[in-house]
Amino acid sequence: MRMFRLTTVVALTWGLGPRPCAAIPDADGLLAWQLSEFAGEDTIGQLQASADGRAFLDELESDPEWLHELFDSGPTKHPEIVIPFLFELWREDLGLADHQVHRSMATATALSLGMSGSADNSEVYADRYRWFRDSWNDELLNAGYGDLSTFERRFLASGLQWKNMTTIEALDYLRDQVQVPRSRYSGTAWYAPYRGQNAFGDSVQGPMYYMPFDGSYDSSPEMAMHVGGVCGALSHVGAASALASGIPALTMGEPGHCAYAVQTKPHVWQPCYSLSWKRGLHTNVVRSNWSALVMAQQAMDDEVAMRRAGDQLRRAAWYEAEGRPAKANAALMAACRAQPLSEEVWARAARFGTRHEMNGAWWRQLQGTLVQSLMPDHPEPAWHIMRGHLIPALLKDRDAIEVLNPWLQNLKGWGPVRWHIERVFDWAWAQADSSAGRAQLLEDLLERVIDDPSTGPPFVAWAQGKIEGDPELAERFETVLLAQSGRKGEGREAVLRQLARTMLPAAAQNRDLETFQRIGRRASSLFEPRPTLEELKVEAFPGELLSSGGALRIFKPGNRWDSPEQHWGVLEHHGGFFHTDNGKTPWFEVELPGYGDLSGIVLEARGGHPARVKGVRVLVSEDGSNWKQVGVTTSGRVHQRIDLTDSTPRARFIRFERDGQCLHYHRILVFGRRAS
Repeated sequence: MRMFRLTTVVALTWGLGPRPCAAIPDADGLLAWQLSEFAGEDTIGQLQASADGRAFLDELESDPEWLHELFDSGPTKHPEIVIPFLFELWREDLGLADHQVHRSMATATALSLGMSGSADNSEVYADRYRWFRDSWNDELLNAGYGDLSTFERRFLASGLQWKNMTTIEALDYLRDQVQVPRSRYSGTAWYAPYRGQNAFGDSVQGPMYYMPFDGSYDSSPEMAMHVGGVCGALSHVGAASALASGIPALTMGEPGHCAYAVQTKPHVWQPCYSLSWKRGLHTNVVRSNWSALVMAQQAMDDEVAMRRAGDQLRRAAWYEAEGRPAKANAALMAACRAQPLSEEVWARAARFGTRHEMNGAWWRQLQGTLVQSLMPDHPEPAWHIMRGHLIPALLKDRDAIEVLNPWLQNLKGWGPVRWHIERVFDWAWAQADSSAGRAQLLEDLLERVIDDPSTGPPFVAWAQGKIEGDPELAERFETVLLAQSGRKGEGREAVLRQLARTMLPAAAQNRDLETFQRIGRRASSLFEPRPTLEELKVEAFPGELLSSGGALRIFKPGNRWDSPEQHWGVLEHHGGFFHTDNGKTPWFEVELPGYGDLSGIVLEARGGHPARVKGVRVLVSEDGSNWKQVGVTTSGRVHQRIDLTDSTPRARFIRFERDGQCLHYHRILVFGRRAS
C-alpha cells in the first residue's frame, strides 16, 4: 500500500497544511508530491473532474517507474503542457503504462512538447509518437530503439531544426529507403548529392533551387535525395535517416557550415560531417552545447545515480516547502554528490543558496564540491555552472582571480572537445578595472595555464589580441611569457620564436586551427618568404590555395632538426620549414580549413637529399581516419607536382608518408576548389 497518495498530496498542497514537523514521505510518496507540484493545481483539478482523468492520475501516481521516467530524464520548460498531453496519449492507448518502450516514448514526447513551449504543436508530436509506436510494433526500427532511455528518446520526439524533414511522410520515406547498420548512419548525409546548382542552373542560395520540383515528391528528404543540396540539406538527410530508424540524432550549426551527430553505438554521440568545435546543437535537452550533451549523456547513462539524485532533490523541495531549510540544504548537497554530472542538480542548489542568502563560506564550499566533482573531465560545464549560478555570490568577498583559482588549478585539457575557453578569459579581463590590474591578471592566468598544451596556446593567442596597441602592457606580458617558458633570451623575437616552437605543434595536434593561424602568422615575421612559384618557374594547379588557413602535423615535431616556428609558412605561399624525426614510417599531415575538391599539390623539398623525397605516398581523407592513396612521388626533384585534376578527390586531410627515412619540406601547397 502506498504511504502517500496523490489525494493526500493535493490536500496538503491546497491549504489543509501539514503539521510543523510532519514526517517526510518515503521516496514513492515524494514522487506523488512532485507530480502535484509539477502539474499544478489547475491541471490536477481538471483531470480529477473526469473519470478518465482520475484513472490516469491514479495509474501514473501508482507507478514509480513511470514517474522516475517523467521527472528524472532531464528538464522541461513548460510542465503545464506535459501532463495534459501525456493524458491524451494515455487515453488513446489504455495499455500504455504496461508497455515500457511505448510508455517511455510517450513520456519523452510529452517532455519534448513541454520544451517547445506551445500546446499548439501537440498534434504534430502526437503523430510522431504514433509513428514510432507503430513502427516498433511492426519491427521496422533498429533493434537499439528498444533499449533507449527516455532522455535519448527525447531527441527522436523533438524532430529536427527543419521540421519538414521529420514529417510522417519524411520518416516513412527515409525508414524504407535508408537501411544500414547503426554505425554507418554517420555517412548517410551523402545519400543526397552535393549540388550547388539544380538541373536548371539555379543556385541553392536562391528561392528557385527547389521550386521547380515542388509537388513532384512526397517529402522533403525525397526531394533532397533526388535534386541535391548543400550543407543544411545533407546534414538533415543524415540526421533524419537515423531518426527514422529509431536512432537518436540531431543537426548542428557551425561557422558557415552545417553538420549533424548520431548515436552510432549505444549512448555514444559521433559528430558527422563536422568541421569545427564551434558547433551548436539545434536540438537539446540541457544546453545547445556539445560539452553539455556529452556530460548529460554520461549522467543519464547511470540511471541509479540519476534517480538517487532526483529523490534527494524531491526531499530538498519538500523540506523547503515545510520551512526546514537546513534539512533542505543537506538533501541538496546529497543530490550533488549522488549525480554531479547533472547540471540541473547544481542549478537547483545554487538557486536555493540565492533564495536563502547563504554566506560566502557556503558558496565557496559549493564551488569546491563542483570543481572536485567535474574537473578536469568537464571544464566547460563546470565553468557554465560557475558563471551562471555561483560567481555573483562568490564575487562579494573575493576578486576575479581568486574566484577562478579553484577552477584554473584543476584545468587539465579540454574535456570532451575544444570549447570557447576565451570567454573565461574575457570574463576575467572585464573584471580588471585598471592597466595594472589587467597586467597582473595576464600574469596570473599565464602562470596557471602556460604548461597545459591544450589551453596554453589559446590563452597566449587571446592575450596577444588584448595587448595589441598597448606597448607597455605588451612588453610586460612578453617578459613574463619568456620567464614562464623557462628560456633565456631578450626581446620580442625571442619570445615569439619560443612561443611558436612550443605552441604551433600543440595547436596542430589539438586541431585548433584558429590558434595555429594566429600564432603562426605572427611567427612568419621571423623568417623571409620563399621565392614565388612564378620565380621558380613552377606551375600551380587550378583553383584556390586550399592549404592556406590550415594546420600542419608532423611525426615527432620539435626534434633536433625541426623548426616548429616555421610550420605555418609551409602551407602558405610564404614558405617555411619542417623536418620529421626518423622512424619506420615518418609522416606529415595537412588539415585543410574546410573540405576541398583537390586539383593538385605542389611540394618543395629541402635540396640535397633526393632519396628522401622519392616514393612519398599521398593519401586523402574526409574524416582523418579513413584514408585513400591518390598519388606517389616518382622522382627526387626538389619541386614536384602531384596532378589530381582527373580524379579531384574530396578531402579535408592530406597525409604524406614514406618508409624508412625522415621527410623535410619548405612548402606543401594544396590547390583546388572549396567544397562544403
